Amino acid sequence: MVGAQAVKRWCIQAMAALVAAMMMLGRPAAAQRAPDTVFVVPGSHLDIGFTAPIADVRRQRIAILDRAIDLATHDPHFIWFEEGGWSVEAWLDQYHDDPMRIARLRALVTKHQIGVGATLLSPHAAAFPDALHLLTLHLDRMQRELGVRPTVAVVNDVPAIPEAMVDALAAQGIRYLLMGPNLTFSPPLSEAVTRDPFYWESSRGNRVLIAIDARGYGAGLTNWLLPPDCIRALDPQEFPASMSDDSILNLGVGRQLAAWAGHSPLGIIQHSSDNGSPDCATHLDAAAARWNQRRGVPRLVVATPDEFFRHLETRAGSRLAVRRGEWGGDWDLLRASEPVWSWRLRRAIAALKPTSPRSLLLAAAVVTDHNVGLGPRWMDGLPAAVAEAHIAQVAELYRTVVRGGLGDAGLTMVPPPIAAPAAGPWPEAWQRIIGDARDAVHVRAGVTFIYPLVPIDAPTMPAPITVRADQQRVVIHTVIDRVAFERAIGPRYQAVIDITLRAPPASVRLAPRNSAAARSGQWLMGAPNPRVVAPDGVVVAGPGWSIEASGPLILGWTLAPDPRDRTVTHLQALAVVHAVEGTVAGGQHLRGPFAQMYPGEPAIPAFDLELRRVAK
Repeated sequence: MVGAQAVKRWCIQAMAALVAAMMMLGRPAAAQRAPDTVFVVPGSHLDIGFTAPIADVRRQRIAILDRAIDLATHDPHFIWFEEGGWSVEAWLDQYHDDPMRIARLRALVTKHQIGVGATLLSPHAAAFPDALHLLTLHLDRMQRELGVRPTVAVVNDVPAIPEAMVDALAAQGIRYLLMGPNLTFSPPLSEAVTRDPFYWESSRGNRVLIAIDARGYGAGLTNWLLPPDCIRALDPQEFPASMSDDSILNLGVGRQLAAWAGHSPLGIIQHSSDNGSPDCATHLDAAAARWNQRRGVPRLVVATPDEFFRHLETRAGSRLAVRRGEWGGDWDLLRASEPVWSWRLRRAIAALKPTSPRSLLLAAAVVTDHNVGLGPRWMDGLPAAVAEAHIAQVAELYRTVVRGGLGDAGLTMVPPPIAAPAAGPWPEAWQRIIGDARDAVHVRAGVTFIYPLVPIDAPTMPAPITVRADQQRVVIHTVIDRVAFERAIGPRYQAVIDITLRAPPASVRLAPRNSAAARSGQWLMGAPNPRVVAPDGVVVAGPGWSIEASGPLILGWTLAPDPRDRTVTHLQALAVVHAVEGTVAGGQHLRGPFAQMYPGEPAIPAFDLELRRVAK
């Protein structure tokens, strides 16, 4: 029914949901008004490389859509939504010479039994800001071959996206955005943005109507326990055959509605799992009908998300809140596992043209997917050979995109060094901002995942550091030997370039340089992000000064207080997220040499950072 990893994730989330539901027994209902209708969107979360290597996922997704087409053809009540256009692109390529089969899908799409998302996939959008236009590459083809232009962008799993996504969607006429973030490794989102849908307005005045479900894209399964017969099949120990449909509906749907905290007349949940089949969705309509037989309860409607947004805008559009501000990135920081490849890919994507081969543009979009990366980041549960195959396929994908944008020379390209000021006395202006050159910059490394970056009491590493400055600029040069650091720290670590700022934490602000909203202090969550994803650099504002910080291989930044000195803040530039060990099927550890885990990535990358004083 669903993949092994999806079941594993489902069981963990389902147990948490069940405990929460049991704790609510006997409590009064929440004070907020429940919606009169909840739209249930059945689908399958597109994970390119999480449950299997990319090529295998492509075959799986074609089979999933084939199955959905068969089910929809024989059952007029069956609904299915492909959140990522990449899957439909793959399906159309597979059957390009079978017009009857394509006509069959076209008919189902026209009848709104099968829907298609307006984005190709769920990206690391903040890490690849110049690639956002590629995410809607499929829209013209969907309209031409399937007769419908998708209207709802879907970004699932990823816990944050940049404000620039609003402008990228608006440029293609996309007005709606649905999100089911995975907050397993991320802090809770503000209720102000998850309680009700709202208009997200960019600094340029563009808008999308967005709905964010903090329970994630699997809420229909894990929280609402839909449909009952699928829930029993997935977890017969917790939901035995003796438990009736009504009991499961009460425990799931009933408890979720009782705890509803929103004010919108319509609600939306996703019923999705990682690359899961449509089998569970075949029972959703019957489960909704059984619930809807009750009097005085909100109705469940199984539908594609465009129906929800269209009805919501008609009924309550003028009453919905308008919110502004930068959201940013989060999981994008994992791209620091291959900083040089990431830099090459950004350069290659920027070099592509609208006339570049379509297959190359699609490949460039795929490299931004939230699962695509080198190293053992997603080995958990996969057989060792499968995990290694995924790494090899990702490396080949990288080579394809870089070669297509930069030529063969791009495959070994590294950033040119930043021209440093001439050697001379240390300027007083920089003495006031970062202190003495000999003590202002360190390379630190520690055993952490991503959050926080590296504690400032972590040991400094014996990396060579050169610091040169004039009145306007400081240029920092260092080299990190990843294998040497691994011998000293272990198979998993992070390394940062740590810059001392002579200012207390409360007086320092950090924002992506290219985000007008963040630079003006507007953040979608109501407070600045503790970590900023900004491959084009950041603005750091302190008491009486402002600087821009950037480095070609740096995409993650954070501010860390110094527990030993309250007058000092540390600007940390994330250099490397390193891992050469993962847990594979059977609970065994797979540890490979660096060259096997990160093919084509330099083991000893050189990092340049530039600090530039700007007008306050």
